[in-house]
Amino acid sequence: MEKIQPYVKAFTAYLKSLNKSFHTTKQYTLDAKQFAEIIQHENKINEALQLYSKTIQEKYPSFNSVNRKFASIRHFLTFLQLRGVISVYNEEIIAPLTKQETELNVLKEKQFTRALAYWPKQYEIALNEEHEWLALRNTVIVFTVAELGIKPAELVRMEWKHINTEKNEIIVLASKSYRVLQCSKKLLELLEDYKHHTLEFMPLTENSPYVWLGVGNKMGEPVSVKTIERIFKAMSEQLQFKVTATNMRYHAIQKLLTKNEDPKVLYEQFGYARKGVLLEREQRFPKNS
Repeated sequence: MEKIQPYVKAFTAYLKSLNKSFHTTKQYTLDAKQFAEIIQHENKINEALQLYSKTIQEKYPSFNSVNRKFASIRHFLTFLQLRGVISVYNEEIIAPLTKQETELNVLKEKQFTRALAYWPKQYEIALNEEHEWLALRNTVIVFTVAELGIKPAELVRMEWKHINTEKNEIIVLASKSYRVLQCSKKLLELLEDYKHHTLEFMPLTENSPYVWLGVGNKMGEPVSVKTIERIFKAMSEQLQFKVTATNMRYHAIQKLLTKNEDPKVLYEQFGYARKGVLLEREQRFPKNS
């Protein structure tokens, strides 16, 4: 195989002729120069590519960095083919790497129990009426997410008219759709208790349709997703493990999956657009939680 180092400079000119950006041209050139240095003692293109692939994957732990360099070299190889420097090569050697999906963060049972107990404890030790009301609101928010497995954006859309105490149902609004979920009597009792305390603490919000209100909000307006995130962040800091609406939602999903519930029913229940998304999540759940 002909030495390719002399062609790096010509590759730069080639990229400019394709109107590649300054940054892209510079980076591709650096990658081509590195490639030429790594394989300089190889005589066969496929063996050279195997050496390059092994070297790069050992040197760069980042999945994205490796794939970006592979993309640069595929361009360089195309250029070398156009110049007749190389002919065919095994494209699989520097094909994009398939990302290994990381395991999802799902609360373990003991963590879940401690998370549920956090805000009730804050309610018990509250020093004034405002702290007591906030702790109660946060308790009911966490219990709602834990039982229904809904997303923060769905949570903040909740209105009192969405709650049917006779049928034990709650309507959950997504961005472009809705679903009706069964809920426990315990959750309904918690919601009713929170509603009663809210009217006592903030009587002027009596006509507000929204369930989740805030002290600093415009009167009667719902809390934001950011507020929900702050509630869970406060729990995480005190409990010293990560608690989010998402990993609490995953706990609810995993619990039902272990009971062999029908995935078709579950993906609709948890608001996924396709069953395949739920199945992908299932594959990434920890095996022992």
